[in-house]
Amino acid sequence: MDEKEKRIKELEEKINHLKKENDRLKKIEKEYEHTKKEFEEFKAKHTQTVSELRKALKIKADKTEVPKPAGAKIGHKPYTRLIPARIDYIKEHKLYRCPECNTKLGATQEIRQRYVTDIKLVSRIKNTQHNIHRKYCPACKKIVEPEVPNVLPHARFGLNLMLLVMYLRLGLRLPGNKVREFLSTMYNLTVSEGEIVHILKQLVIAFGPYYSELEKMIRVARVKHTDSTSWRVNGKNYFAWVFIATGVVLYKIRKRNNSRVALSVFGTKQKGMTLVIDRHSALRALAEKAKFFLQLCWSHILADSKDLAKNFGSEGRYVHHKLKEIFEIAVSFEGKGEQEHVDALKAEIFALTLRHYTHITIRRFVNNLWKRDIDSLFRFVTDPDVDPTNNISERELRHLVIIRKISNGSRSARGAHATAMLLSIIQTLRMNKKNPLLEMQGILKNASGY
Repeated sequence: MDEKEKRIKELEEKINHLKKENDRLKKIEKEYEHTKKEFEEFKAKHTQTVSELRKALKIKADKTEVPKPAGAKIGHKPYTRLIPARIDYIKEHKLYRCPECNTKLGATQEIRQRYVTDIKLVSRIKNTQHNIHRKYCPACKKIVEPEVPNVLPHARFGLNLMLLVMYLRLGLRLPGNKVREFLSTMYNLTVSEGEIVHILKQLVIAFGPYYSELEKMIRVARVKHTDSTSWRVNGKNYFAWVFIATGVVLYKIRKRNNSRVALSVFGTKQKGMTLVIDRHSALRALAEKAKFFLQLCWSHILADSKDLAKNFGSEGRYVHHKLKEIFEIAVSFEGKGEQEHVDALKAEIFALTLRHYTHITIRRFVNNLWKRDIDSLFRFVTDPDVDPTNNISERELRHLVIIRKISNGSRSARGAHATAMLLSIIQTLRMNKKNPLLEMQGILKNASGY
């Protein structure tokens, strides 16, 4: 009996201990629920502060990501390379004995065709001596000589090689040492980085007239896009601008980021023309001075409203949701809408201003859309040539941004001008889906009269 009583006593002590532990856990759970409730109330009142704390502490929201299934989707049509349109060589492959048992084979039963595309791995450079016969002209009273075809004046390299260097350096964004390595590997040609820079300088002079033509085309186009980003010249802050219109991409690198840069390209007589921009104040000043009609970029507007949705709770989400709805309706007209449709869309924006907002940031954002921007929001509804976004400028600026990340900008203003001019030629040809190397060769041949 003594052992049983002892065992019962031990069990009772354990039960009492577990009860105390259970009470302690319940107390902790209540404290947790209370703290959680207080935090939710604080978060509702101070959504922006919480968002900033999350960013500062690098706290990510809980997400349950479902991995995508491997392989192609069910019913997806497989891609196979097309048969080449041009066949350069035809080779016959025949067997006279079986590769397995060495038995002599008879006549061919069928022919299986296989198409293989290949390249020449390395090529040899060609050095040409031009004997230029100079003769005296009695009418002009001077010595004359023929033009050397496919060579720029005072150039030590042929036009094909110079254009390849330009395409590698700017079109493919390779640093100078990588261009040197490519030429050495592919052609066994030794070229210094200084010679690469000199080649680009010579091409700047050669492409000068064509670049001026691009500027004229930008100036007279009815609808234009523009944007800017930062640049560095010899360690100092500069700005890279892009101007786009009617299949033309034009870059400028300047010291300022104000309206004077764009005015030097567009001029001041732009009444009746439309300019698609983001909400930058310098671009607004440009439109006012040049008498442009404005179309503000809806990608930027919706991105700003998305930030409001993240930082200002239900009010921000409501504004973002309504603006998305308005934009979807506006795009659905596909540029064939009437003025009454534009008036209805403007009324939707005005309705947003009538709602009460507790956060001054949201109220200011909505009021600016109505009071300051309303006439520049829906020009694309009635004009099919006007794009509702300025995404094309962002995409074209990206090429300069990547070059900036690789090279950290330019060493001189002259080098910055060379980058802007030559990249303008390449990107204009790319936008028109043309082969840059072949087209650039044709431009220079036509300009020189070869």
